[in-house]
Amino acid sequence: MAPDRSVSESSMNWSEMSLHLEARASQIAAARNWVAAQALENGVAGDRIPLLKLLASELVTNAVLHGPANGPLTVRVSTSDGQLRVEVDDEGLDPPQLRDPTATEMGGRGMILLARFSTRWSWDRRASGGKTVWFDFPL
Repeated sequence: MAPDRSVSESSMNWSEMSLHLEARASQIAAARNWVAAQALENGVAGDRIPLLKLLASELVTNAVLHGPANGPLTVRVSTSDGQLRVEVDDEGLDPPQLRDPTATEMGGRGMILLARFSTRWSWDRRASGGKTVWFDFPL
């Protein structure tokens, strides 16, 4: 699907792009690569893109794994005050959790990575249902 672009009237330094997908594993790479393209366009240094792609991939993967199968998924990238924000909306209701996986577990480290390498992160319940999980990354 084509991304939507909206520019806030209140601040010329703030812009947002959105990508609408279905919550399917086959969409994770497309979302990750789209976030990387938006980040490059907004001034994130090329050598920091692999880390940003990892964090975006973890967020989208969690939405696919923990939200309703094939449900709507929206990925947004916005910039403000020297930060790039990545947001993922899904229809899941459970909050993200920082886990303490064992050394042999294959998963469970996504939110740990997000907490370690983003400027900040959080989540919000949406009035329309579902949740938004987001993180900030320095430009």
